[in-house]
Amino acid sequence: MAWRMAKSLDALLAKVNALSPNRDKSSDGGIGNAEHASRDSDHNPWVTDGAMGVVTARDFTNDPAHGMNSEELAEALRAAKDERIKYVISNKKIASGTNQDKPAWQWRPYTGANPHNHHCHVSIKSDKASYDDTREWMIAMTPSAAAVAAPPIASDPVLRKGDKGPDVGRLQTLLKAKGVTVGVDDDFGQNTKDAIIAFQATNALVADGVCGKYTWIALKA
Repeated sequence: MAWRMAKSLDALLAKVNALSPNRDKSSDGGIGNAEHASRDSDHNPWVTDGAMGVVTARDFTNDPAHGMNSEELAEALRAAKDERIKYVISNKKIASGTNQDKPAWQWRPYTGANPHNHHCHVSIKSDKASYDDTREWMIAMTPSAAAVAAPPIASDPVLRKGDKGPDVGRLQTLLKAKGVTVGVDDDFGQNTKDAIIAFQATNALVADGVCGKYTWIALKA
């Protein structure tokens, strides 16, 4: 199914990036991986807008050194009491918005397998008036000038067949370290694609031969 991100979460992403332009994004997440697809998750495009699936959750990486403390973001969102929010998860706790089955805006323990200590998770309500509401998010966060000015964190690029360069060599080296047969030549050819597909298939990832965020994470684990 074709999918897109909820416009309200695009607006929140723009706000967070404006507050912390050099922040690390390595634990950011939109649409889920195969593990998410196997269970009930707002990272799946289960909300539909016509023929389009809509993802109603985003993750924001914790990077205090660059002005993005995900715990502070979670608390700022809870304090803002924005009616678009379904729930927020951070550091083993969760707070629901209004009209949910739990008391609104109160932290309670979160017992999921992922403690969300590397990022905070934000889910938006499934009605279009909420998920496509692009009003500015009123978040009370003021990163320090030093944090904002800190050099940006280099992120792992999305790599696919036809790419060349040192990042491809790094990918090939990681594959070899995981026991996958592949040459290290800085050239993403068919052999490298086949090696990635083999690795993805044995690690509960979408076996598409493209090295994206979740494949990098699995390779580095």
